[in-house]
Amino acid sequence: MSTLHNLTLRTATAVGRLADLQRRAERPGNGSVSAIAKAALKELSSALEDLQVANEALQTQLDELNAVHTKIANVQQTNEEFAQALPIAVLWTDREGVIEKGNDAASQLLNIGRHHLVSKPLMFFITDRGPLFAALKSLCDAEGVRAVDVDVTVRPRERRPRKMRLCGRRLRHDPRCVWFLHEAPSAHDHDVSTAQKESHERYSADGLA
Repeated sequence: MSTLHNLTLRTATAVGRLADLQRRAERPGNGSVSAIAKAALKELSSALEDLQVANEALQTQLDELNAVHTKIANVQQTNEEFAQALPIAVLWTDREGVIEKGNDAASQLLNIGRHHLVSKPLMFFITDRGPLFAALKSLCDAEGVRAVDVDVTVRPRERRPRKMRLCGRRLRHDPRCVWFLHEAPSAHDHDVSTAQKESHERYSADGLA
């Protein structure tokens, strides 16, 4: 039972006792109760009524706050499920690069349970520490960038290292850094992308000519 609920019950009990005292004071022939006592009882009655109204308003606000907390919890749960459903590895770290959370894809990629990822430095799984430090510095700098992509060598537990693209993002309302790991583009992919870009630029130029 909450403190507010206890206070509401005690207030209701006090109102009932006060009403009984007022009835006794107003009985004919009850000269033992002075006019001052009657005025005090009336003032106390008014104060208890105000307190009861305040309790009811506070209970309403508390119910609304609980509803908001429920909605926030539901949104957080949805976000958590969404992160776990992503087909690419996602890791959350603090500004020192210490892992706070990872999704199932990250756990599979690094060959370590999700709960065992927590509190481990991200550099533990990255052999190219120079680019990682530079990316962390860029993301954590107050005047720095909000997005950085670097090619690194990932070292999963008890598996062969592999080249991957590490994409770091700094969120607007979250002090943590978010990292995405996916396959690094090959030289062939780069050539195809460049050729597509040049073709698009030529097409745009011809269309505008």
